[in-house]
Amino acid sequence: MSRTLALVGLGLIGGSLAASLKTRNAPWRVRAADRRRSALDYALDRGMIDEAAPSASAAAEGADLVVLATPVQAIRASLREVGPGLRPGQVVTDVGSTKAGILREAREVLPAGVSFVGGHPVAGTERSGVESAVPGLFEGRTCVLTPTDDSDPRAVEAVTDLWHDLGAQVVCMAPETHDRVFALVSHLPHALAYGLVDTVAGELEPEQAALAGGSLRDFARVTSGSPVVWREIFLENRDALLYALDAFAGRIRVLHDAVSRGDAEALDRLLRRATETGDPSWRR
Repeated sequence: MSRTLALVGLGLIGGSLAASLKTRNAPWRVRAADRRRSALDYALDRGMIDEAAPSASAAAEGADLVVLATPVQAIRASLREVGPGLRPGQVVTDVGSTKAGILREAREVLPAGVSFVGGHPVAGTERSGVESAVPGLFEGRTCVLTPTDDSDPRAVEAVTDLWHDLGAQVVCMAPETHDRVFALVSHLPHALAYGLVDTVAGELEPEQAALAGGSLRDFARVTSGSPVVWREIFLENRDALLYALDAFAGRIRVLHDAVSRGDAEALDRLLRRATETGDPSWRR
């Protein structure tokens, strides 16, 4: 039987989620809410969603599963909005790339008997908006779930089933572990990319910067994403990101000192260590 999925937020991830469910003929009826009426009309016209709701709370009413697909800091507001209308037995999840703070908010505002299971699909592009939705975006990708010791196993199973319906594989980890890991493998690289591009732009004339090769262009590609989204992620995961930035600063200081001394042996050790210990999958 078809179940009702309430989707709050029709950006790239929310739109791709809706489109993927339809493409894969998954047993979900999708009721969506978004602050942009144009996003809802776009999704309705293309059959990505079955129903447009006037608000997040209206979308969530009576839904079997509520998916919050807004930017990370807006997820807190969405929890506060949908919370009062939820009933025992309903399940709420999200797609944010930070987890511990959102979990604390969910515990504070969701009624007793309503389960929250944090989720983070490791997928996306530099584009934004439902117009950039990609059917099949999650196929073969990983979605990290962050249940806790007191999570209802049935709720975890329901969220797991959703991501399996989307073709993703699911792994679970503690919320704090998730935030530490993704501060290093995702948030730090984005922070460095913004910093590097800003440095180059500040030091070179545009025609000089246009001579950039592939390495800088790869960094610049990362910064074409929404600055607002990444500002919110950096602030939401502030402590873990600061740890990652400090760890990187220590290693860049070692590199700086080796170059300053003209120490070829130290440079060789550093470069070889990165080459030999880095995961080859990062370079695909």
